[in-house]
Parts: sequence; structure tokens; C-alpha cells
Amino acid sequence: MRVLAISNLFPPHAYGGYEMSCADVLARFRERGHDVTVLTSTATVPGIQADDDKSVRRDLVPWWDWQTQTAQPARLDHRLRIARHNALALRRALDDVRPDVVSVWQLGGLSLTLLTEVEARRIPYVVVVGDDWLVYGPRLDAWGRLFDGRRALGGVVDAVTGVPTEFPTMTGAHVAYVSECTRRRAAATRWRPASTSIVPPGIDTRDFPLSTRAPRAWQWSLLYVGRIEPEKGVETLIRAIPLLPADATLTCLGGGNVGHRRHMQQVVDELGLSQRVRFDSVPRAQLRDHYRAADVVVFPSEWEEPFGLVPLEAMACGTPVVATGTGGSGEFLVDEDNCLLFPAGDSTALAAAVSWVAADSALRDLLVAGGAATVARLTADRYADELLSLHERMSDAWH
Repeated sequence: MRVLAISNLFPPHAYGGYEMSCADVLARFRERGHDVTVLTSTATVPGIQADDDKSVRRDLVPWWDWQTQTAQPARLDHRLRIARHNALALRRALDDVRPDVVSVWQLGGLSLTLLTEVEARRIPYVVVVGDDWLVYGPRLDAWGRLFDGRRALGGVVDAVTGVPTEFPTMTGAHVAYVSECTRRRAAATRWRPASTSIVPPGIDTRDFPLSTRAPRAWQWSLLYVGRIEPEKGVETLIRAIPLLPADATLTCLGGGNVGHRRHMQQVVDELGLSQRVRFDSVPRAQLRDHYRAADVVVFPSEWEEPFGLVPLEAMACGTPVVATGTGGSGEFLVDEDNCLLFPAGDSTALAAAVSWVAADSALRDLLVAGGAATVARLTADRYADELLSLHERMSDAWH
């Protein structure tokens, strides 16, 4: 089966778990004998070396800058130039690959009308929705906003520019959501897919093999892994540190919003925590060691999290988890079973939860055992198998 996958970002240039899951799944598609080509954007992560993978075409120009959190160009001629460039890049990829099925992962910040071309060619496609881009994507799509989703130029594709001018319908697509939470929010949008399902993602047990660790003395080492964004609750976590014993430390690993990262450093400085809180970023291959070195991993999300792979990675490493359980993460996080939950945005409650874990070794053992059972059923292998079955069924139904 020939597969063309489309995503706004693709490793090694990645900011979150969505892109990593995409890479994990597509690698397994290849291992199972399928021909996979990836069409992604020119966006890069500072400090990350470019790869030479010829199966990854980094040709699409995004409307969004992930580093500065700034949106699309304002000038009409710039929008048209980008839209035309992306349309041609997709057509070249479709002509070269001649896919049996298109695998759509993340189009937030890209031209959503790219799917109009796929639909016009009557190529079956599966949309893997790992966050709310079906909701926010239209707001970031400069071309779609310009024409407000209507046939503004009199057709699906403008005869002069060759640029799609109508939003796709998804009426011939299957959409696989990572959680019921994401499916519920998408139901209120313009999209009307032919069919949907819930396929929760999983972690790569090659990078995070399920393991236990020997009992050890509690050292008050807290760890946060993820994007440094306002909705992630990092400030709530930092403000909990003064409520813990003086030897409690916090390591925050992740990139993201540069402006918010500076604000977080200001909070650290104002609270006098420069010796207790540090920020860093490491490759995924090194995360396992950081998880295992921590006494507890805190997942303090304050938005409706689509899912959340960080708690699963921590569980695989035998590290207790304290979390909010917001959004889709609440569909697998169970209080006093595989984690301790606290109310989002409540630094006092967060500190109390961490203190409880610190004081009760039996509770730590309970959470670690519950986490291991959770990870055993939420792996990247299982995720890839379920998604591969969906892609094969869509391909077979159309050919």
C-alpha cells in the first residue's frame, strides 16, 4: 500500500507528542511493508539538525510560526503566493507517490484547502486527529479565512491561479480521534466526516520500555515534560514549589512559546527559585533517564488536553504521576489508581498531592503498579495496528 502522509511538523522538527506519535506510527507502517512518503512544512526547531530522509518532503509553507506564536501574512499577494506554492507541492507529491490512501495528521497552521485537492482526485483519506486543529485550523488558515469557506472564485480550483478556493468537506474521509473529548469538540465545527472512531494513542516502548526501579529514598525531585505554553499549567507548578520543603527542585523539559518561556523565568526570579527551578530541552532518546531520575512527574495541564502522552511515558519508567486529568487525559488517568489528581490551576492542591506521594511509599507503589497496567494497553504498536487497519479498509473500499 502506498501512503502519502501530510503533517504541519515532522521529527526531528517537533514541539509535541502529536508529531512524535505520527513518526512512531508511520515507522511501523514501513516496517509492515508499506511505502510511506511524508509531506510536511519548512518549519524547523532551532538547534535541531536537518535530516537527510528522502521519504520526507519538507515543502509546505505554514501560515504560523511556532516559535513566535505569530500568524499568517496580511498581504493578499503573500497569501496567494503561499497558497499557490502549497497547492503545487501537494500536486507534485500526489503525482510522484500515486498513493492508495492519504494519511492526514495535523493541518493546523497550513492550508486546509490542501484536502480539497485530495477530494477532487477522489483519493481515500484517513484523518488522525490528535488535538483540536479541526476547531482552530480554520482560524489560522489565511486562504480559507479570506474566502470564508465559500466558492469565492467560482469553483473548487481557480482556473487562473490553480489554487483551491473551497474548504474540504471530509464527507469521504474517516476521522480517528485520540479521545472522546476531541471528537465532541469537533462535532460543533463545519466538518462532516463520513465516519469516525476513537483510537487512543500510545507510547513507543522502544524509547520507554516498561520497567520498574528499586525502592529508594525520596529526594524531592519534580519533573515537568512538555511544551512551555500558558495552557500547560507550568506557572501553577512553579508557584507550588515554595509550598514544598526547601530541598524540593523542579526540572522543566520542553520548548514552545518563547515569550511564555521568558515569563516563566521572570516568575522563577520573582519567587527566588533560581536555584530550585531549571529549564532545559533534551532529545526524546534521553527522556527515559530523566523520568527515572525524578521522584514524581507533574502533568499540570489547565486546558482541555486532547490526550497526553507524558503521563504514559512516566508510568513506563516506573515514576509516580500527579496530574489534573483535564480533557482527554481524564479518559485514562484514574485518581489513586495510576495517578493522583488535583484541580487545575490550584498550586496549593498540587503541593498537597506531591507531599502525599512523598510521605506514603505504599501509595507510590500503588500508583506505579497502576501506571504499568495502563501503559501495557496503550502502546505505539497497538496504535499503529489500529490505524493501519483503518487505512487499509479505506483504501480497499475505494479501489
